Amino acid sequence: MDELLLSYTDRFRTSFELTHRKIGQAVFTELATDLTMPQFFMLYMIRKEVSPKQSHLADKMGVKPSAITVMIDRLVQSKHVIRKHHDTDRRIVLVELTEHGKEVLKQAEEVHKQFMAKGLSQLPPDELRILVESFEKLASYY
Repeated sequence: MDELLLSYTDRFRTSFELTHRKIGQAVFTELATDLTMPQFFMLYMIRKEVSPKQSHLADKMGVKPSAITVMIDRLVQSKHVIRKHHDTDRRIVLVELTEHGKEVLKQAEEVHKQFMAKGLSQLPPDELRILVESFEKLASYY
């Protein structure tokens, strides 16, 4: 890799990660919730995986099953998720979002969109178009 590409890679990675972190923190602050950032991520993963097994969540998040159990316990207590046994194998425990959990995620996504729009609105239309098209092109490579 040439030096210019390395420099752009570092600059892009740094600015992307900083922007992502700042938006996440702003959304989290705006929601004023008792949930932690990892709990929000867990809710997102549960929705994405559609009624996953607890062991699957542990694998996806790279943690021990006991850590997932504690986090799920807290989300059950706060009525964001429920545990269900699998229809045919009662040993398998599935996790599902409650209506409350779905609503919290929906609200977070709306706040996230607002923060993204606020930042993107600072760019002139031609730069915004280039940024979005460039990200779409980059996404197609992966």
